[in-house]
Amino acid sequence: MAVNKRELWEMYTRSGKQFMRLRNWKEADRMFAAALQVAEELGPEDPRLGVALNNAAHVHQARRRYAEAEALYRRALDIAIRVHGRDHADTAVNLANLAGLFQARELYDQAEPLYREAIQTFERTMGDRHAGTARLLGGYAALLRRMSRDEEAARVEERVRAIGPGDAGAAAAAP
Repeated sequence: MAVNKRELWEMYTRSGKQFMRLRNWKEADRMFAAALQVAEELGPEDPRLGVALNNAAHVHQARRRYAEAEALYRRALDIAIRVHGRDHADTAVNLANLAGLFQARELYDQAEPLYREAIQTFERTMGDRHAGTARLLGGYAALLRRMSRDEEAARVEERVRAIGPGDAGAAAAAP
């Protein structure tokens, strides 16, 4: 029985996520690399390609392979902009992923404008009470704390609390 490419991609992706939950970075990397290879075969406009790039980048970031992670995040962002445009929730998530990488690398001045753009885009496209908006705001608040901008961080954290779990819409991809 032949497995089609979409099913194969799904299988590799599911396995990669399971290995990530187990913090088995080597196997997660292997599964996500296989998923990326299949996604490449599905074409440059296929949404699975962006997902595969982000998954692979998350593993590289977890392994502190920052240059590889950045290249993958940037490629995913470029695809999101080309496919969806700048004003789309998927583009916002990709911006936030890159911001999170810069935050992990302590490149705060590079992370901040990406978080701001991601939040503004997500609020416009998904709403200011969406769970994804709250997650983006939470990441931004953490960045502000690291930058010793505690008063600003507290205001952003208050916005997160105001969204609350009962008010938020369907979850978006976590940045």
